[in-house]
Amino acid sequence: MAASRRLYALLVVLAVTGAVLALLRNATWGPGLRWDSINYIGVARSLLAGGGWAQFDGLPYTHWPPLYPLMLAAAGFLSEFDPHAVAGPLNAVLFGLTVLVVGHWLRQRVASRPLFLWACLAVTFALPLTWVASWALSAPAFILFTALALFYMDRFLRDDQRKALIWAALFTALACLTRYIGLVLVITLLPLALLQPGASLREKIKRGAVYALISSIPISLWLLYNLMRVGAPFGRNSPPPDADPLRRFLKAALFELVEWVMPGLSSGGLRVYAAGLAAAAVFALAIAIGFALIRIAQGPALRRGWISFCLCGGFALAYLASVGSMSAVRWLRSLEERRYWAPMYIPLLLALVFLLDHFLLWLRKNPRTKDAFRLSAMAAFARRQRHLLAAALGILLFIWLGSSVRLNIQAVVRANEGDDRGYAAPAWADSDVIHFIREAQLKGAIFSHKAVVLYIHTDPANDFRGLPDGLEQLKQQIESAADNSYVVWFDGLWSNRMLGYGVAELESMPELEQIARLESGIIFQVKRG
Repeated sequence: MAASRRLYALLVVLAVTGAVLALLRNATWGPGLRWDSINYIGVARSLLAGGGWAQFDGLPYTHWPPLYPLMLAAAGFLSEFDPHAVAGPLNAVLFGLTVLVVGHWLRQRVASRPLFLWACLAVTFALPLTWVASWALSAPAFILFTALALFYMDRFLRDDQRKALIWAALFTALACLTRYIGLVLVITLLPLALLQPGASLREKIKRGAVYALISSIPISLWLLYNLMRVGAPFGRNSPPPDADPLRRFLKAALFELVEWVMPGLSSGGLRVYAAGLAAAAVFALAIAIGFALIRIAQGPALRRGWISFCLCGGFALAYLASVGSMSAVRWLRSLEERRYWAPMYIPLLLALVFLLDHFLLWLRKNPRTKDAFRLSAMAAFARRQRHLLAAALGILLFIWLGSSVRLNIQAVVRANEGDDRGYAAPAWADSDVIHFIREAQLKGAIFSHKAVVLYIHTDPANDFRGLPDGLEQLKQQIESAADNSYVVWFDGLWSNRMLGYGVAELESMPELEQIARLESGIIFQVKRG
């Protein structure tokens, strides 16, 4: 009992350590900001101000999931701080809770204490997880809800408790409301619930229905809200062009569904995305069937590792197929790669740990293997030199831990120097263009993306909006812009060829008048007539 309390005290210490690592990255510049971050913060501010589900630019907030802005608004309401100020601490707390949940899961399922300790440290000091926790993004919430859904499904598959299945469905619903790619959880867990051995066909169908209903009702209500608000269940209607009305409707529905799950879809990549989702379903079904066969074939003593391994491995494969299809369609920049791939870290790690633990258990339980190992020269050497081996393993663990700590310290230093902070970086906040805008008190609205093209808004919120995808969209935005608003060209990361327009196109537009040429950009004013 005392040993168990010490282990859980260790988990609390590790959870606090993980949260502090995320907070230390935000000590100088606050949480990293991307376009997604600005939109989440804008919606949270609107909710706190009584404006409902509205983006910072007044448009309905329908295309993105609702839970993370709601969490920011709730944290802001309880703390009486702005959602931007609470985003960093909120994500740090979510990461700490993730460490606690994963550690509790490992404590229940892993027999090897050294393996348990190594896995807990690997989660706490995981650079992909501490990185996403230091940005105002929804990934930390999604990772936590995914871990909880997998944990409770693991409990259901072992104990056949309806209560655990309901909790798994509830956390699946929360994951879907946080990031739409949570659909992969449904694809993975539903076949496992349906193929659970030891139950009648009627009971299996009932369990599958319970899981499907509970996990889908919240997101269905959000889709209904979108439909009533903007006339499109997935938030916006962007059908690929086609002459046949029926075919256009079907393509539009499929396009919206897949783009809803994987943001940034282009019509040319529709088939690749759809193939990725289909591959995810095939992987999940194969893992579920394998799990059922192993569960039937093995005795109770050897099921300890395989259930958890099949569960985590199935989700990791399905998620890999889904996000991999997105990478195949469009090259993901390094920042996007990390936030999209980070949710795979814990399932992959857990699958490895459960597999190793099952292998160690098999070595101890199998008489032939146990006897062979006992008689081997390696075992005899291990018995004679066990203290030396223990010391060597301890040194390796210390080196690994020291390396992880060193890398996290380096990451904290880089973050506080402003490296990789997006809109919160000093290069953005201290640019001569931003100083000019603030000193001149320009009127307008900020539309921004990675310091390339901006339309500025001088209120304290400093809101942002997305970069036009091409010259035609840029022209449409300028034509619809208010008179005397401003357009700013930043010398940024993308070439004119990638954007489809540049300074020359802006200078040639009769609606724009150049009013300042600075070191880091050019400012234009919209003039009508």
